[in-house]
Amino acid sequence: MFFIFGSPRSGTTILAQCLSAHPEIYIPDESDFIVPVTLICGRVHDAKVGRMLVEELICNSDKFKQSIGRHLEKKEITKIVNGVSYDSASIISALYQEMARAENKKIGGDKTPNDLLYARSLFEYKAIDASCKIVHIVRDIRDLMVSLNDTGWADDFEDYFPRIWSSTNLYLNWEMKKRPENYFLIKYEDFVFYPENHLYKICKFLGVTYTQEMLLPENRDERYKGVAHHKNIYRNINSDSVGQFSKKISDASLKKYLEQASEALAKFNYL
Repeated sequence: MFFIFGSPRSGTTILAQCLSAHPEIYIPDESDFIVPVTLICGRVHDAKVGRMLVEELICNSDKFKQSIGRHLEKKEITKIVNGVSYDSASIISALYQEMARAENKKIGGDKTPNDLLYARSLFEYKAIDASCKIVHIVRDIRDLMVSLNDTGWADDFEDYFPRIWSSTNLYLNWEMKKRPENYFLIKYEDFVFYPENHLYKICKFLGVTYTQEMLLPENRDERYKGVAHHKNIYRNINSDSVGQFSKKISDASLKKYLEQASEALAKFNYL
């Protein structure tokens, strides 16, 4: 399987929808079980107890019905969890593979932006093993903050989120330097300017052949219809949002972002 990692509002959703439109790739809705399953397998050493906890956690998670529950019933999940090695990578990979199979696809992938916050645990407890591929998308924190503020999720993001953006993306990039053959880094800005070119490269990285179906808005899942902060999902990919911070962000706010995120801004060539 593979993971798409990126901070919220970095383009993870549109990238996932393009990939999931491929006839061989399936990416379900965001989940909320990967991190806790990883912690259970890493900290509960009794396999019998651990498997039972994993089953119950998955089937009772808040997002069960909208993600894994759309494809697998509890009895199927129980069979999978008990049919593979007791470790997070084996369990998670088997679940995503089975979800892909249920959709008549060959490859399963995950896109859950908040999991980037727990990347260190995912590596420490080997949820991301040597066979797992990572597609990492990074977006300029200044434009990302425009998008994040527009969601209305909170009114204090600028006081702390640029620091989170910086540390989490830097850590993932540093960790994956140890296994560069399994790592694909893409900048949001490059993707929206040249989507076909970058989707072609990602397909090659994942071992599938690029198809133009991936770019068509009509091939994107209807799960986001009516969701205000995902209204652009059903439009052609464009670069309209690139550089918008220059008109929408005050100098005082920009100073805050630079104070918190200058290292990552420099690392990913935004300065």
